[in-house]
Amino acid sequence: MGLAAVISIGITVLMVILSLAFKVAGKLRLGIPLLYFLAAVVSTFFTRWTSEHEDIVLLGLYILIGLVILSWIYSLVKTVKQKLRERQIGKGFEADVFWQISRAKELYIEVGRITVRDDGTVLHAETGEPILPIQNHGRPL
Repeated sequence: MGLAAVISIGITVLMVILSLAFKVAGKLRLGIPLLYFLAAVVSTFFTRWTSEHEDIVLLGLYILIGLVILSWIYSLVKTVKQKLRERQIGKGFEADVFWQISRAKELYIEVGRITVRDDGTVLHAETGEPILPIQNHGRPL
């Protein structure tokens, strides 16, 4: 009875460790390399081919890890490009609102009498009308 309990606890601990390893590997996109590594380790118990061709097995593992690193780099570059694009759009939005406000000052409208909508349109606070005419294909209406 004692040996069965030890084996049962050992299998349970092994399963918990494997579960955690695959969860972490999944978050890091290392699931396939981990699975490949485990298959290579297990296959050494059943065949001599894995131990005789260790260089080929390790090359396969290195290729999989290299592909994962490439996917990390691709994701990083994509994220950086997106952040730069968002920042550029934000700067353009700010410049447009700043230009509209300065144009309102030129028209002798006090800054306290204007409001800015979420889309960047500057409105007269009392009338709710745009201070500048809405553009249609680059031409004032």
